[in-house]
Amino acid sequence: MKLGTEYHGLSYDALTAHTAFVFLRYMFMSVEKRDDEDDRTIGELFYCMVDELADITFNHSLQILVEAMFESVKEIFQPTEEQMERFTNAFISRLPKYMQEAISPSLAA
Repeated sequence: MKLGTEYHGLSYDALTAHTAFVFLRYMFMSVEKRDDEDDRTIGELFYCMVDELADITFNHSLQILVEAMFESVKEIFQPTEEQMERFTNAFISRLPKYMQEAISPSLAA
């Protein structure tokens, strides 16, 4: 920020004021930089267009994957209910403990 080279006064008050102006100038430059780079700063109209995606939780993503796998198995192999239950139990028992706990009871049954 060149605090030592821009100003050569000896007064503590003047040096404090100069430091405040340097920080103010830095804040203005930061705001201008953000205005140039980020569409969310253009205004309310464009802010709605640049919504960020919500974070998907581990449990939800695991649920989606397991449901997709089970639906594919049902469609391709057409197992009976007993075979599907055995497959489900065998699959879940091979998962790590934290994944077993993340799967909802509806799939575990």
